[in-house]
Amino acid sequence: MGGILGETLNRENLIPQIRNGGALCRLADCIQASVDDFKNSNEDNDDLPSSAPQGCNLTCGVRSMEARQNVTKFLDWVRKLRVPESSIFLPDDLLKLKGKMNVVNTLLAVARRAKDCGMAADIDAPPKIANAFIGLEEKFGKKFDHTAKAFGTQKSELKSVTTTLMSGSAWKIVQQKIDAILQLPGKPSYEIFRV
Repeated sequence: MGGILGETLNRENLIPQIRNGGALCRLADCIQASVDDFKNSNEDNDDLPSSAPQGCNLTCGVRSMEARQNVTKFLDWVRKLRVPESSIFLPDDLLKLKGKMNVVNTLLAVARRAKDCGMAADIDAPPKIANAFIGLEEKFGKKFDHTAKAFGTQKSELKSVTTTLMSGSAWKIVQQKIDAILQLPGKPSYEIFRV
């Protein structure tokens, strides 16, 4: 995205840079040229967007009504681009920072659709995605290890879990007491649990 817009974007500044929706509208404008070329060279693509979002305020504040309008216009354009609804973030995910990962997922889905329309997009880079999840873990304090490893190239053996109880564990003792209750009908349970 940063390469398309001519800006340096990374995990620290991505959300702040796009939060007012202005950069998203600029991104849509850049992708629209590839969409137009794709529509002209292929049939049955009349339902793709005919233009990028119009009338966006690129310099508005992040909590302004113009920011909400920018984000809404971008999301309408994304729907016309045929990005699956399940991959599209809600305006408050970005504006109120309620779902930053949803925003990232939408941008990845837009990149895939742009690539389908003939735009050069570097989205097939598992190490970059894995590093992004690790970076998000550091930044937001959440564990994304399993996701990062799923996208990474290193394959590790799954951790094996034993279901047998150790002879001296508390659970083993409880299990033995319960077995004793079930095997000795008529005997009060309080006598069995007495040490």
